[in-house]
Amino acid sequence: MNKLFILFLITVNIFAQDRTTIYNTGSPPIINEGHGISINQSMATRFTVSNDFVLEAIVFYMSMQSEESNLLVSIREDSNGIPGDLVSELSEWNHTLDPFNLTGYNLIVTTDLCIYLNPDTPYWLRIDAADANSQAIWSYSSGSLYTYSQNTNQTGWINNIGPTGASGIFAEQVFDNPFKKGDVNFDFLVNVTDIIAIISHIIENDLLDNEQLEYADLNSDGFINVTDIVQLISNILQIQNENPDFTLNDINPASNFYNSDVGPSFFNGQVSCYYFGKQG
Repeated sequence: MNKLFILFLITVNIFAQDRTTIYNTGSPPIINEGHGISINQSMATRFTVSNDFVLEAIVFYMSMQSEESNLLVSIREDSNGIPGDLVSELSEWNHTLDPFNLTGYNLIVTTDLCIYLNPDTPYWLRIDAADANSQAIWSYSSGSLYTYSQNTNQTGWINNIGPTGASGIFAEQVFDNPFKKGDVNFDFLVNVTDIIAIISHIIENDLLDNEQLEYADLNSDGFINVTDIVQLISNILQIQNENPDFTLNDINPASNFYNSDVGPSFFNGQVSCYYFGKQG
């Protein structure tokens, strides 16, 4: 009972926040009815991302069918309509089912891993047995129009449409700096040093390389000249006027800045983009 109560508190703490739901089948109608997971059968369910997101949490419902159930849970790229490679080297987790978890609810929090999901891109949530002794059931979703894929006896992935494994994907949208052009010295800042670099190129004092030229051509006319400098100055002034600044207390115990007040200016010059999640 204590474990269930702790799980409930963790769930409330994480999801009583304004996170974006990328994909969610809802809770299953029956926990112990679903798709078998074993050393001979793996399964994946497909979801699509609409914008730039950073993965924050994965939810899935499982029922143990062996004395111990050790799983490999991963987020995969799409490879011609079936599960492919890992999204990143950090997008696979060892997960052991808790025999005292009567709800079937399982949660993996990924807020500290910076796993990026690209817009208009299909992905797969895949679950495998981690060893020959582990067996489990991935509980059926309540809906029956989901795309999922199964690999039986390593014979290859076969797609189906129907009740998939009950699960959810949660993320935080990434808002990137719109003024990437102009940062010709690649220090993640657009400022007077970039103006000087462009002027040095124009007067042939210190020529820019091909990659720098792409960032220096602010009006995309194929030439680097005074009009690009004028546009860059305008962008710098606009950035100074529009970029918000604020500080919030970092309440993530795993963070290096735990219990400190941080905000955009705190990381100025250190990152190319940032997102500030809500509590958690």
